Amino acid sequence: MATSRHAGPSVAAPPHGPVWPARGATPEPPPRDGTAPAGPGGTPAGPGAPGPQPPQRLTAEPPGGAEVPPEERPLDPRAIARASLAAGRNASLFWTVGGVAASVVAAFVGNAAIGASVLALLLVVLGVARAVLPSPGPAAFGVRAKSLDVTMLLVAAAALATLAWVAPTA
Repeated sequence: MATSRHAGPSVAAPPHGPVWPARGATPEPPPRDGTAPAGPGGTPAGPGAPGPQPPQRLTAEPPGGAEVPPEERPLDPRAIARASLAAGRNASLFWTVGGVAASVVAAFVGNAAIGASVLALLLVVLGVARAVLPSPGPAAFGVRAKSLDVTMLLVAAAALATLAWVAPTA
């Protein structure tokens, strides 16, 4: 006795055929006399009935032609993909990784407080760079709105410097 892999009854194709139109089927062209095409069920829509409306195109441009700030522009997946592919040519990534590596080396050579201080200094430098460079900013640390990025980098630097100052070194 053969068993099937799925539970439940087998489903056969409907007897009347597929629901979608056959390939190569084209819709009936509109009449050439200027009247609107037939309505539902084949009834004429009448000479005064409006024809089909073209689809409206949504644009990212605000009314009045004003410039949209980069933070408020809609996300474009293709632009994000291009930016991630171009990330290897972005110097901010190398400077950030180099700073983190320097703080790790400082922590091994000296102590944890020195490594934390170097990392806090890196965060201050990144915060200042994010504040003075134009939008959208460096890819490594320009993630959100400029004010939020700068605030988070400088608050993290202050917290890390405070921990490095009060933490025991022995």
